[in-house]
Amino acid sequence: MNSSFPLVTDLPPLPPELAALAAPPTGVENPDEIVRQAFRIGHMRLLAPFATASELVEMPGVYPLPRMPANLLGLVNLHGRIVPLFDLATLFETEHAPREKRMVLVIGHGNDAAGIVIDGLPRRMVFMPDSRILPPSLPDAANAAVLATYLAGKDAWFEFDYAQLLDQLV
Repeated sequence: MNSSFPLVTDLPPLPPELAALAAPPTGVENPDEIVRQAFRIGHMRLLAPFATASELVEMPGVYPLPRMPANLLGLVNLHGRIVPLFDLATLFETEHAPREKRMVLVIGHGNDAAGIVIDGLPRRMVFMPDSRILPPSLPDAANAAVLATYLAGKDAWFEFDYAQLLDQLV
């Protein structure tokens, strides 16, 4: 097949700043980096390994359960799977951010899955080992489940053993 469009081969070189954008990445990932999924519940900043958080969904219909702790909102149906939904705002002594859309982050997989209400969308954060700090004081029910605390700027970000944290609430 003959093409009726001429092939232009004498283009001027790209400016260096554009050439850098077009070039394939040359950096190698730092194996010391700690990469986490970061999200908020009110003023609390939380982290979870990407393998721990299995799904993010908009707030579904909640089926409340009688005589349950206030932190357990009820059950939700996620793709035919019934999952308990927790609101950790009371545990962390905070209130949800009024201007943020509430989402459900599913922690765990299969029969071990549970949802937690978060404010807004999660994001990816990277920490270096030297950004790890001793955790500031938290409510007693949360203190025992802290795995690590990292400092980003002036903000402390908390990583929890979510299975342990949610087990304490039921």
